[in-house]
Amino acid sequence: MDAACAKCVRAELEAKPNVSEVAKKRRRAPRREIEPLEPIDAQDGPKMKALPSDRHRAFVRALYQIKPGHGANVKAAKIAGFGTVESSPQSMATIASRLAHDERVLEAIAEEDQKRIRASAPRAISALTRLIEDPDHKDHARGIGMVLDRVHPVETTHKVTVEHQASSSMKATAEVFERIMTLAARANVPPMIDVTPERVP
Repeated sequence: MDAACAKCVRAELEAKPNVSEVAKKRRRAPRREIEPLEPIDAQDGPKMKALPSDRHRAFVRALYQIKPGHGANVKAAKIAGFGTVESSPQSMATIASRLAHDERVLEAIAEEDQKRIRASAPRAISALTRLIEDPDHKDHARGIGMVLDRVHPVETTHKVTVEHQASSSMKATAEVFERIMTLAARANVPPMIDVTPERVP
């Protein structure tokens, strides 16, 4: 290597920043201490409160924590504290089945479903907002239409026409009454039919 090339290599090395200096620059400032949150006392719904024990409530909550699939109810029952160390798989399966088909537990699950769906609304709205703001998204127009349908729903007007057609017997009755009225007028008799029963002595 000639002197000129060596001089060029040396200049390039000197121009490159030192790795340790770059690492120092990338070091972040110490994080701020997060103030402790006030204790949040989450309230169960009436169906959860109506369950006979804390283990039943723990079973319902465990159903949302474990991976769904075969054996999920058994795992939830074990997490909730049902059974013992010596309980056989068949025994645990029976306990889990009874819990999963208990009407009180089913009502509590339905209540928790509604709570979790309502709690996920902010994330759903955030995702929908991002979809609307991305004109290149394949469902962009669909998302806009969905929002507009809820904000400005389409109003439909129904016109109902009621036609009353008199039957032949009704027409005949009307004609008879009209004839009675005419005859009563000719005979100067009040057009009235007295249907008051008379007491026979």
